[in-house]
Amino acid sequence: MRDLLHPRHLASLRRFAGTDGEAPVLLAFDYDGVLAPLVTKPGGARMRRRTRALLVRLARLYPLAVVSGRAWKDTRRFSEGVVPHVVGNHGFELLHPVPVPEAVLTAVRGWRRQLTSELAGVPGVHFEDKRSTLAIHYGLSTAWRRAEKAVFAAANRLEGTRLIPGKKVLNVLPHDFPNKGDAIRTLLARLGLGAALYLGDDVTDEDAFRLGPPMVMGVHVGKGASLAPWRLATQERVDDLLEALVALREGPGARAARRARMASAARPSGPARKAPRARTRSRR
Repeated sequence: MRDLLHPRHLASLRRFAGTDGEAPVLLAFDYDGVLAPLVTKPGGARMRRRTRALLVRLARLYPLAVVSGRAWKDTRRFSEGVVPHVVGNHGFELLHPVPVPEAVLTAVRGWRRQLTSELAGVPGVHFEDKRSTLAIHYGLSTAWRRAEKAVFAAANRLEGTRLIPGKKVLNVLPHDFPNKGDAIRTLLARLGLGAALYLGDDVTDEDAFRLGPPMVMGVHVGKGASLAPWRLATQERVDDLLEALVALREGPGARAARRARMASAARPSGPARKAPRARTRSRR
């Protein structure tokens, strides 16, 4: 993976998301570990003030979306209303809360009962019940490696599930649920866009990275292997990327490019023709 903010790679960002592009692109972000620091507590963290201020400016310049594994209402609350398009539950709640089918509710309740029984006594385990999916956090004690082994063993005995590991969390989804790649495809179609710049830090984001160019310019945040061709070294560097994206549309170069396009559009396409001279007739 190449560092997208290295000076020699900024031209690639400009071609994809800047004024050189023929059409606007979607800027889409995971929330935890991308727009906000990753923390051990399941409740998550708030965005930094700088991040929020940059998103407010970006929302005037690009279509923006946040695509999270959290429930839609929690994702909306954390993004503080500054991101227009919100997707929750890995794509199941696309742009609004979605009523959960009774069969799914029953299945998730059953999974939780089974896991609660099998993981009783395992330290540092916390269940995040999102009604349509389940997240098992296991990094809340120093014995998290033991907890991780127990969580995976128990979850593998569940029926009808798709398991997606994350950073000290295991996501348990119905086997036929959409993923973040499906969400990006649908967002692009609904918004009439052809491409997205997508930032993620977790295994659940790999489904979006897998779409690849020209549809998705994937950026992996932090350490670890990924299908994304680009990376940012740390979550703090996300703000630097947001600032660069603002500059691509607000900076002097962007304004000059817009003026040049407007002048070109106003210029006649063919050779200029002189207007015919008016003829006058003398009265006799």
